Amino acid sequence: MHSSEPAGKQSLWPLLVATLIVQSGFGTILPLLPLFVKDRGLPLSWLGLMAAIYALVAFIGQLLFGPLSDSWGRKRLLVAGTLLSTVGTVLFLVPVAPAYYLLFRALQGLGVAAFIPAANALVADRVSPDRRGRAFALLSSFYMAGFALGPMIGGLASTIGGLSTPFEVGAVLNLAATFAVVFGVRESGAVQRFASRAAQQGGPVSIPWRRLGRWLIMNFGWMGLGGMYDATWSIYMSRLGATHIVIGLSWTLFALPYLLFNFLAGRLADHAARRSALIYFGAALNGVIVILYTVSDSPWLSIALSVAEAVAMSLITPALSADVMSHASDATRGKVQGIFQSSGTLGSFFMALLSGYLLPYGPKIALGAGAALLFLSMAGSWIWGALAAA
Repeated sequence: MHSSEPAGKQSLWPLLVATLIVQSGFGTILPLLPLFVKDRGLPLSWLGLMAAIYALVAFIGQLLFGPLSDSWGRKRLLVAGTLLSTVGTVLFLVPVAPAYYLLFRALQGLGVAAFIPAANALVADRVSPDRRGRAFALLSSFYMAGFALGPMIGGLASTIGGLSTPFEVGAVLNLAATFAVVFGVRESGAVQRFASRAAQQGGPVSIPWRRLGRWLIMNFGWMGLGGMYDATWSIYMSRLGATHIVIGLSWTLFALPYLLFNFLAGRLADHAARRSALIYFGAALNGVIVILYTVSDSPWLSIALSVAEAVAMSLITPALSADVMSHASDATRGKVQGIFQSSGTLGSFFMALLSGYLLPYGPKIALGAGAALLFLSMAGSWIWGALAAA
């Protein structure tokens, strides 16, 4: 049995609010970032490189910051994450050569690497195992609420003040998230107790890689879609004739159903026996929808498909997070989260780099490659799970 602090949803509210704000700041710039840097001279083929560098830095950062949150504390990593995101966003407003945008995006990647593993580990610290499906669904819902608000704010801001205005708004939101963490989030005393207990037991607690391996494989392919979308979605929608505000709206309309269905999916994920079925069914549906994007010639049809994709993804998130945490001990939650998140980030890196290479041939080619990777990762995950159970 893993112990958890007896704290309910109330203790999570400051973290949830901070997550909402920081994701709003991130979402404010995300839909228009490719258009912003392209307008300022970054070559089209470099868009994939920029997304890949972001993912690579986040991958390395998560491997480092996840274990640090077990020993240094969750709050310090949350503050570091919001500050790095703020600095990375502000620097895009500085008039420099386009190549520097790669460095600024890397700083944002470090911010995400510090924030996400610590936030997920803090939820596991404070919520008992039989309620973690709902708790992770709640965290994901606030994350997606920011994802819904941010692109809408960014689209309106760019319409009013141009492509640089979303970066100004995003910087303010990231700074506000820093204050929300500093003054709202309490450090979990459990972190120090767990680290002390591990030391008394004579060393680090082992991690059951045999059981976790299938979810690392799945996360690689599933989160690979994020790197693909980061590099291609705005260009894809623009090729279909979407305006800036419609591109921003497409991200918002994706996030809203994800947010709403997450609550039901979280309750389903509280039952451990259902988690594998939820993950594999959601991933299969997700892959089919990505393929359908490649035959769409209308931005509004693609937006409708993205709504269905959001429902599919909402089935995966709480079940995957809860099952991964069920294999982590009290003293290794941050480390397991760091490795789990980094597996997805590595997939994002791979697909962002591949998408950048494929973009000159058309964004639909990159979409097809993303679907292929997802189905391959599903097959690899299922095979690993079958071998581990044998």
